[in-house]
Amino acid sequence: MAPPHFLLVTFPAQGHVNPSLHFARRLIKKTGARVTFVTCLSFFQRSMMSNHNNVENLSFLTFSDGFDDGGISTSEDSQKRSVNLKVNGDKALSDFIKASRNGDSPVTCLIYTILLNWAPKVARRFQLPCALLWIQPALVFDIYYNYFTGNKSAFELPNLSSLEVRDLPSFLTPSNTHISAYAAFQEMMEFLKEETNPKVLINTFDSLEPEALTAYPHIQMVAVGPLLPTEMFSGSTKQPVKDQGTSSDYTLWLDSKTESSVIYVSFGTMVELSKKQIEELARALIEGKRPFLWVITEKPNRQAKTEGEDETEVEKIAGFRDELEKVGMIVSWCSQVEVLRHRAVGCFVTHCGWNSTLESLVLGVPVVAFPMWSDQPTNAKLLDESWRTGVRVRENSEGVVESGEIRRCLEAVMEEKSDELRENAEKWKRLAIEAGGEGGSSDKNVEAFVEEICRGSPSRGG
Repeated sequence: MAPPHFLLVTFPAQGHVNPSLHFARRLIKKTGARVTFVTCLSFFQRSMMSNHNNVENLSFLTFSDGFDDGGISTSEDSQKRSVNLKVNGDKALSDFIKASRNGDSPVTCLIYTILLNWAPKVARRFQLPCALLWIQPALVFDIYYNYFTGNKSAFELPNLSSLEVRDLPSFLTPSNTHISAYAAFQEMMEFLKEETNPKVLINTFDSLEPEALTAYPHIQMVAVGPLLPTEMFSGSTKQPVKDQGTSSDYTLWLDSKTESSVIYVSFGTMVELSKKQIEELARALIEGKRPFLWVITEKPNRQAKTEGEDETEVEKIAGFRDELEKVGMIVSWCSQVEVLRHRAVGCFVTHCGWNSTLESLVLGVPVVAFPMWSDQPTNAKLLDESWRTGVRVRENSEGVVESGEIRRCLEAVMEEKSDELRENAEKWKRLAIEAGGEGGSSDKNVEAFVEEICRGSPSRGG
């Protein structure tokens, strides 16, 4: 009998594709399944996903978003792209499902990530089972589901205080300007409410969010994470970074620092900091006099820049660069996992994107939680209040985190609360490695999910 065949379609952004690829690998390794990974051609080409072509049972299907060579620069371009994703994506999935029915490996199940509400409708049309791969924490799913299908009052869990507006996903706050994102999440949650047996695969693990994973008994919420590179679950202690070939400047710089002395600063690749925020952060790092490694990149999505500001972050930092480099190091890129594993790193100043949050937990690194948008405010609350591995910054009335507040949080993590935070970080590191490692709870959850899909699949004699 042929192995099950999963069609996994993902939104074309790094924060969606990376965990989806790790999930595809877990599916294949644990169940022998075949996975066809679907995304748009423009992302496939620029992200070098073809490097994964040598993975057995993993193949790729691409379609055009209308911008195969990039060049998205206006809101009109983004709107056109969204339409093309829906129209061309629907056709690509439909054609593939129909063609596979006549082959030796028909599609068994369709799995889709967030912001792709057209994908489950394709599955419904072809009477295929489908599941949502939720790439954010379970609590964030619960908040959206409660908001759009229940009442809009505060969502509460036993180990958290009531959620304030500042703790909610930014798309649900009064200041939200991303109307299309709000509408997309609303449509997704209403679709799931209509399903008779909705399945949601969540990039978390059982011991991390036990209450959130069971908040809605009628929804099958399956913890399949942390969806990170398998080598992160080795459980090894922190080591100096080892590069193949010649070590880079930042690895040599880290090797020269004492244990747990360096502050690592990175805000991801999407939203740019305002000039005012850059200045406050720079001042805090200069005055704090602790060695730091700060990643400042030219953001690929210039639409996400702060409104009314044309300078890039690299340009915004120019006036402070000489002073900054007397204390720390600024780089345009680094291997985040390798940096977080380094013995010299003692603190991670992070935007609290979910992938970065999981990396901090799996590698046992305390954080200064500095959320910006989307799920990040909720993730920051979890890090601060629930898991207690970090300290969250507070913004002033203008939404800027002042240098004094940043220094307060850095000193708390590096000095005042360092013992408590490191102890908690080590606990979650151990639990994350147990869950995500070979034969852990997430492996077992994936196996059970695939078994259930296969039992219910007519094409497999179910």
